[in-house]
Amino acid sequence: MNILEGFSKNDDLVEFICTKCNYSLWVPRFIVQELEEDNLFNGLDPSVPPQPFCQVCDGIMTPKSYTGIRGVHYEYRK
Repeated sequence: MNILEGFSKNDDLVEFICTKCNYSLWVPRFIVQELEEDNLFNGLDPSVPPQPFCQVCDGIMTPKSYTGIRGVHYEYRK
């Protein structure tokens, strides 16, 4: 299943990258916001970005550049 099925390049997407294998994936912003709300619900510190598991390896994906619902800006740097 393609997560972007039904979305166009004009939709608001956030690029994620795997910190282990460098796999890149574009995710609709509303899904990223849901992941961030899950972090909030689970009591994680606001400095922790939304981080789904990689679909390719056993790594963690993180947003390349994203300003979250709480105003925190996340920027991935190697």
